[in-house]
Parts: sequence; C-alpha cells; structure tokens
Amino acid sequence: MALESDARSIDFKRLQLEERLNENILEKIEDDLDIEEKISLLFLMTSNYTHGFQDVYQLLQEHMEQKTYILKAFIEIHKDNWRNKLLEAVCIIQNRQIIRKLGILYKDLQVQYMPQYRRWSKHVHQIAKCLYLLCEELTQEKAVMLLQYVKSDLSKYEECLKDTDCLELHMLYWMQETYISINLDDKVNVKNLLRHLKKFDDLILFYDDLEIYQNRQNVLDNQNLSFSSTPRLKFTTTQEISFPNGTGESVKRLEKGLCIIINEMCFAGHKYETRFGTLADCTKLSETFKGFGFTVDKLENLKKHEICKTLENIPKKYGISYDCLFLCILSHGCKGNIITSDEQEVSLEEIEQMICCEQLKDVIKIVIIQACQGTVTGQVNENLTTDSPIKHNISNILAYRNFCIFMSTMQGFVSVRHKEEGSWFIQEMCNIFQTEGSKITFLEATQKVIQRVMEKRGKLNGADVVAQLPELRTCRLLTNFQFPEYKADR
Repeated sequence: MALESDARSIDFKRLQLEERLNENILEKIEDDLDIEEKISLLFLMTSNYTHGFQDVYQLLQEHMEQKTYILKAFIEIHKDNWRNKLLEAVCIIQNRQIIRKLGILYKDLQVQYMPQYRRWSKHVHQIAKCLYLLCEELTQEKAVMLLQYVKSDLSKYEECLKDTDCLELHMLYWMQETYISINLDDKVNVKNLLRHLKKFDDLILFYDDLEIYQNRQNVLDNQNLSFSSTPRLKFTTTQEISFPNGTGESVKRLEKGLCIIINEMCFAGHKYETRFGTLADCTKLSETFKGFGFTVDKLENLKKHEICKTLENIPKKYGISYDCLFLCILSHGCKGNIITSDEQEVSLEEIEQMICCEQLKDVIKIVIIQACQGTVTGQVNENLTTDSPIKHNISNILAYRNFCIFMSTMQGFVSVRHKEEGSWFIQEMCNIFQTEGSKITFLEATQKVIQRVMEKRGKLNGADVVAQLPELRTCRLLTNFQFPEYKADR
C-alpha cells in the first residue's frame, strides 16, 4: 500500500533557473517554437492583461517585418519573475523539446506545476491557464462559432484578427475591450464568455471552472481584520461530556444539511508536496453527503484569504435554513493549523470562530479535518504519505454550542493518505456514515471510525508499523443526531 503523510514535506530540489534560463538561451528556445506556441507563451506570461493585446500584437508585427525575436523582446517588457513564468508556461503548452534542452525531466515539472490541472497554477494566472486550455480544447468549427457569438456582442472588432488558430490573441483583444477581464488584484469578469460557453455541451467542465472563479468575486473580503483582544473562553472537551444511552438522550434526525468541502491539493511554493489521493477523498465525501440529501459545495486550492472569506460568508452565501453544517478540510497541516494553497497557516481556533457566528447559533456545526497535526509518526503496504487575523466580537456565547471538530489524527502526529485510494480517516468515516449513519448516532459513528482507523497498519518512510489515532475534540454537541437514510442514487 502506497502511503504518504500530510505533514510539512522536504523542499523540492530547486532548479537552477538563473543558470539554465538566461537571456542568451532565449533565442535558442524561440527557434524551437512555432508562431502559435509563441503567442500561447506570451498569453500565459502576460502580467498586465489590460494592455496585453497591444504589447503582443506590436511584437508580432515587428517579428513579421524585421524577423525579431518575440520572446526576448517580451521579457524585456515583462521582467517580473519571468524565469518561473516561462518554465511553467512551457510545461503547460507541453513543449518537451525545450524542457529536454534545459536538462529538466518533464515528470518533475508535472509534479511541480500540474499542467493538466485547470484550476491550479503556480506562477501564471489561473484564469489565463484555464482560457489557454479552453483554446486547445476547441475544434476549428467551435472556435469559429465562439468568435461569431463574441463579435455579435461587440459593435466593432479589430480587422487584423481573422486567424482563428491564435484564439489567445482574440482573448487578449476581448480583455482590451473589457468584454472579459483579468485584473492584477485577481478580480475577474468572464460573465460574457460564460454566457456563450453554456451553449457547448462538451465544454461544461471549462464552464464550471470559470463560473467558480466568477462567483468567488462576490465573497466578502475580511482578511485584514485582526483578532479580538477578548480573552478566549475555555469549553468542555470530549473527556468532560457524555450522552446517556437511555431514553433521556437528545437525538435529532437530520432533514436538511449543508456540506462544504475545501480540498487543498496543490501548493504555490516548494515547501509542501502535491496531495495525490485527495481527489478520492473529495469524491467520497461528496458522494456520501449527496446520498444523505445534503447540499454539497466543493472548493479547491483556496488561498488563506479565500478560506477566511468563504467561512465568514457561509450564512450569506448558503443561508441558515439547514439542521447541520459539515465543513470538511483536506490539506497539509502542522500542530493546531491547516495549510492553505498559498502555504499560509489557518488555526483551528480561527476556523472555530469563523463558523461559530451569531447567524449559525442554532445550526449543528461539525468540522472534519484531514491533515497532519505534527511530525511524529504513530507506530505500534508501501506508498504512504502524510498530510502534515480575524476579528470576531461574539456577544452571544450560545453561538459556540452544538460544535465539534473531528480530526484525522491527534495533536503532534502525522496523518496518512494513500496516493490513489485516499486517506484512512476519510474513507473509513464515509463508509461508516453510509452504512450505519441512519441507524446509530453521530457520536457512536465517530467512535467506530476511531476504532477502525486505529486498527490499520502500514509502512511509511522506513517505519514498518505505522498507525494512526483520530481524535474527537472541542466537542460541545448539545444534540446528538442521526443522518437520513443513505441513497446512492440521489
């Protein structure tokens, strides 16, 4: 069994970019590119999309008239982080000839940049990458159709833009005309494009991706607020609370629920490895809670400020008319924190304060964390790996009731994850919820999950007998509950 941990990983071996990618080699690189690839690279590397069309088109004209080198001239204008952007862009367009000449293994770049993954990028703009992959997906016929749709919306259109083979150049023109926009502050507007993409049934994945980016613009930004100076309150833990087994136990049958899954797979720097196998966990969670009739929303590779905005905006975006909220966070972690895609830390206390708000005081709030909480490997089948300021002035202490955090591991320990099959914790939890969730209470189900995971064994980083012990912590549930009947076809 191939396991990894979700703890802080060893840094990637840094590529000597300054030695391998210098201005003298740019001409040799460009000699290996055709004109469409050159335009694609410039599209991906542009740092100012408002004026991108004029910059790129002028360089193309000079190239046609004077046989100048486009790439070298472009980098003279856009020098910021150009080596990293160029390397990632070359990886995205999959020109392996250039990668080989640089003495770099393509498989290493695949792990670092995930070129096939539309929703994530490290140095180039995420929307630009998604739009480039959209251009690659379009057939000639559909590209012509899309251009016709756009031209029908614009009162004028640049006469020189007749070649549909360079669709990225058209997109730069759309941005110049503010038909769509990508701004330096990460604000995007692709509503006009979404309206037309909806007409192509086989482009629904690109439509969904771009719609996610568009919808994120409507989330409130409170990232610059600081912690309140109010002393923290101490609440009872699982060791201090118990539910009677007799008829006196307060058990609620859930009728309507919300499940938010934050899946952190890819990370911006070199400190944390890509979390292979997490998609299996995300799929299993989605399948499980949809089977219970929950509303499920999956969010991927969020930065710290995006997670904070998402959590603080739950009542506004999703409403409050549900019995129970499950917040599932899949990521790397360290003691008391989870790691965001931009490699920032968000503490469990911050998460607790953000969802224990006045508006959700009557909602059962369960946080599921699949992440390491330290570097100690618990010991007792190969391929194991590990998942190693906000102001809240809440006057109503009751906002903190009916809340608990269910952790994949104890504080200080790593949490293991199979690279293909997912994590021990999430997979076992979903299996138990699906088969027994409507028959036993939530707290009984958590005890079964702890027992099942505790019995597992594996090999990790030379340790022959790796074990893991999940933890139910910060439990303030006043109402124990049962899930609705699970139906796989919902």
